[in-house]
Amino acid sequence: MNRRYLLTVCALALSMGLSGGAAAQDAPREVSIGVVTDAPPFSYVEDGKVTGVSNEILQRVAELENLKLDYQPMKFPALIPALQAGQIDMAVSAIFVTEARKKVIDFSSPYYTQGAVLVAPINSDINTVADLKGKTIAAELGSAALDVADRHAEEWGITVRVIHDVATMQLAMNNGDVDAMIYDSGFTAYQLRLEGDNPTIKVIGDVVEPTGIAFGLPKGSDLVAVINAGMAKIEANGEMAKIRQKYKID
Repeated sequence: MNRRYLLTVCALALSMGLSGGAAAQDAPREVSIGVVTDAPPFSYVEDGKVTGVSNEILQRVAELENLKLDYQPMKFPALIPALQAGQIDMAVSAIFVTEARKKVIDFSSPYYTQGAVLVAPINSDINTVADLKGKTIAAELGSAALDVADRHAEEWGITVRVIHDVATMQLAMNNGDVDAMIYDSGFTAYQLRLEGDNPTIKVIGDVVEPTGIAFGLPKGSDLVAVINAGMAKIEANGEMAKIRQKYKID
């Protein structure tokens, strides 16, 4: 009798241990996300919720790959240092994949292509790249557009002023503190669509140095494969295209 009781207890304990292990395996993996919240249409907050092209893609990937996203709002210049310091597991905005950045962080597969564009006030007498000679343009700290501006500064005959965030950069241009600015083509196209028939800005010249945009991750992160697997699934089933079309970037 005692032997049967002991066997029953052992069986129950083993059963509970196995079910507990299965439950632990099913628990979502927590991922800390450094997110920029003022970069529409890719990453911004609406009705208290983080949304945009980049976040809708990531949120769908999280559902498919059993990830729990822990968002931490950050300014764009802080993203890559935070990845390098191990403070976050992933960075989300509209991050250009560049050779310089690939030396210090890893990237997911790209989910869109954009470049830098020169932007001036709609009533400015700057209409061509040649008109920029002798002018001052603003570029955001830490942005790929800043790198583009620095590489072309001598060719264009410009002075580059580095500004810490997009809102301040645009305010400086509107106030006449700078003559123009260089910014991401996707963001600029989105602003022009919102302004419709009453634009406040105009694009000068063509898109410069287009490249992929992707999620940023620390060097050697195993999350790269996880994120890429989820992205491949939603690319194959058409969800990726629907997200891009929803925000009118395709």
